[in-house]
Amino acid sequence: MELMDSSKLKMDKPYHTLQMKPGETELLRLRNQTNAVGALAELVWNAIDADAKNVHVDWTENEMMGVDSIQIQDDGHGILTADDEDYSNHPFASLGDSAKHTVSHQSPGGRILHGRFGKGRIRALALGGVIDWDTTFADSGKTHKRYTIRAVVGEANLQITTPKATKKKPGTKVTVTHVSEKGNTLDEKSVRRRFSLIFSEHLANYPDINIFIQGERLQPETMIQKRKNLGAFTTHFEPKGSIDWDLRCVHWKEAVADSRGRLFLCDANRLVIGEHELALRGAEEYTFYLDCEQAREWEDDGLIALKDDAQQVFLEARLKAHRFLRKSFRDRAESLADELAEQRILPFPSVAKSAEQQRQKAIFSEMALHIKQNIGSYDKMNLDNKRLLFKLLQGMIELEPQRAVEILSKSLKMSAEDRKALEQLAELAPA
Repeated sequence: MELMDSSKLKMDKPYHTLQMKPGETELLRLRNQTNAVGALAELVWNAIDADAKNVHVDWTENEMMGVDSIQIQDDGHGILTADDEDYSNHPFASLGDSAKHTVSHQSPGGRILHGRFGKGRIRALALGGVIDWDTTFADSGKTHKRYTIRAVVGEANLQITTPKATKKKPGTKVTVTHVSEKGNTLDEKSVRRRFSLIFSEHLANYPDINIFIQGERLQPETMIQKRKNLGAFTTHFEPKGSIDWDLRCVHWKEAVADSRGRLFLCDANRLVIGEHELALRGAEEYTFYLDCEQAREWEDDGLIALKDDAQQVFLEARLKAHRFLRKSFRDRAESLADELAEQRILPFPSVAKSAEQQRQKAIFSEMALHIKQNIGSYDKMNLDNKRLLFKLLQGMIELEPQRAVEILSKSLKMSAEDRKALEQLAELAPA
């Protein structure tokens, strides 16, 4: 981002200067830790916490195909300021001491609050050099007041105009200008995909909330194939103590990210607090959600990687997710075998005649599924070609199962985890 002369970014209207409590180092850390979609999500969470029913996320592009400006507009209750002269108690005056944290865990409309530490508004600065909040709130009865807040990168203070009476309905419009390099990475497909992962559970709990991206409503449910609770677990620590947590997963209809599975850390109310990479082969169509009371404490200072209790829970969650994925893969392999049997191209009898034949059929089914998932031309092959392919595969498994595993794993660039699973199935791994 190019350096800006902050003196040229002052508001045209008379304004007050509000000094924020954190230093520039803390502000810079929060901005640097946040990616563009994460910053957008924080602004949407703020709108939802303000009881907004409709949140619109839009951006415009310039002639160079870069992002010119970003807007997030909602119909929530606005950003209330109690005193038009004394801004020391303004919601933006503190960081890490948000009123949402100290007063109530519910919004006026009864929603469970996502934000409780007042950091989302600062993370928004990852999107650009200047952020303007144009907000209207209900002062008393039918009286509404409107004012503007401006934050500028590189400054630990805010510019706030004096609230004035208005006929405008309550709500807030956030405008980002001087868009950063991170902000310029936004594209509709990736934002829609990431928002589906982040907000799917919350939108299911609160169906009155509508999020629109570039004018089109976000509908995560149309992308979900199945939801599944994987269970409630307890992690024990020495010399004493334990942490209870739940693990859930969503199976999407198609791959949702260019990664190997995501673990979304949620609080006890199933609100997404943080996101972590699982690095699990075969998890491209799955996202996992770990619900835990300690989630907010773990994510608060950005040092979760150094917290032993969090890392132990993550390790156990990864093992649970891996076992689930293995079982899911075996189930799909069995379903493929049934499909091949119906097409009369399965080179094994439907009912195995011996334990050895049952083992060979299980190996074949998993290998066949790997082939189907990794060979792009598989669906275009006719039945005769598939029959020949699987007959050759059966012969290799019967004669040299270890060699069959080796050839398949190298040809399909199979992960070490998948290869090990096949070797164990073939009873080739050392005892």
